[in-house]
Amino acid sequence: MTDSLLNFLSKYKYHFIVWGIYTAYEVIFTGILAGKFTTIDYYIFYSTFYIPLFYFHANVLLKYTLQNRKGVRPILLFFAVLIELALFILLKHGSEILVQRYLKHNMQYGQHITLTNLAEMVWRPMYFLGYSTGYYFLKRVRRQRQLVEEMQEQELKNLIQEKEIKNELILTQNAFLRSQINQDFLLNTLSSLYDETRESAPKAAESILSLADIMQYALSKEASSGFVKLEKEISLIENFLLLHQARQVHQPQFKFSYTKESLSISFIPLVLMTLTENILKHGKLDDPTQSAEIKITYANSILCIETSNKESGHSKIPSHGIGLKNIKERLYLAYGDAASFNYHLDSKNYFYASIEVQT
Repeated sequence: MTDSLLNFLSKYKYHFIVWGIYTAYEVIFTGILAGKFTTIDYYIFYSTFYIPLFYFHANVLLKYTLQNRKGVRPILLFFAVLIELALFILLKHGSEILVQRYLKHNMQYGQHITLTNLAEMVWRPMYFLGYSTGYYFLKRVRRQRQLVEEMQEQELKNLIQEKEIKNELILTQNAFLRSQINQDFLLNTLSSLYDETRESAPKAAESILSLADIMQYALSKEASSGFVKLEKEISLIENFLLLHQARQVHQPQFKFSYTKESLSISFIPLVLMTLTENILKHGKLDDPTQSAEIKITYANSILCIETSNKESGHSKIPSHGIGLKNIKERLYLAYGDAASFNYHLDSKNYFYASIEVQT
C-alpha cells in the first residue's frame, strides 16, 4: 500500500506541485483583492469540483472526441462541451445548496441564482476548461514527439540490424568462395585414396569415404543456402561420427536418434554439426552409463533437437560460448521468435541443450 502511494506521488509529483502553486496564488491574490482570506475548507470544497473537471475535459471528453478516427464535427464538440458545462454547474450548485442547508455553511452563491452570480458560475468553469484544453494539446504534442522519436529509434535499430545481416551474408559468401578453391581436386584425391585402400585397408577406406561425403556436403551449394532438409544434416552427422569413431581406441558412448517425420523438415545447415562437435570436444564419452545423446523429433508442427552429455573434467558453459552464440544468432535471424534455444549445466555436471522451432 505504501509503495503504491509513493509510486503514485512520484508519477504525478509535477501535477501536485503545479496545483499547489496555483492554489497558493489564488488564495493570496483573491485574499488581497477581497481584503480578507477565506477558510481552507472553502478551497477544498471547490477544488473537489474544478480539478476533476480539468482532468475529465482533457482525458475523457477531448480524448474520445478529437482522437476519433472518423473525425468529429465542430458543432458536435461544441454541444458536448455545453452539456459538460451544464452538468458541472448543476452538480456544483446543488452541492452548494446541500452544504448550506444541512451543514449550515455559507457558500458563495447560496440558493438563489441571479444573472451576476450565474455569469460567475459559468465563467469560472470555462476558465478551467480553457486551461484543460491547453493541457490536452500540450500532452498531444508531447506524445506525438515521443512517437516520432520511437519511430526514428526503431528505424535506426532496423538499419543496424539490416547492416549486421548484410555483413554476415558477405562474410558467409566470402567463406563459401574460399571453400570452392580446388574442391574438385580435394574430392578427386579422396576418391583416389579410397580406391587404393578399399581392398588393403577397408577400415581406412570407409573413413576416407566418410570424409569425402562430409567434404562434398560442406562444400556444396546446398550447405551454403539458407535451408536444407534435415535428412542431409543427419547423414552428415552420421558420417562425422563414423570418422570420429575410427580415430578412437575405445568406442565413444554416443546415442544419435531421430524420427522419420523429422527427415523432410527444412532447417538451417550445420547447427547439428556444431552441437555434435561440442559434445565430442567437451563431453565425457567413455562411460556406458553416462552416454551422450542427440535426439531429434517432430510433432505438432514443432521441431525439437535435444542434446545431453556428461562434461569432462571441470568444464563450464563458457567453454561452449562461441558455437552456442552462433547457433542462437542464426536461429533468430532465420526464425525470429518462432525458435528458442536454451542450454544449461546442472549440479551433476551434465550439459543440456534444446532447440525448438515452430514450423
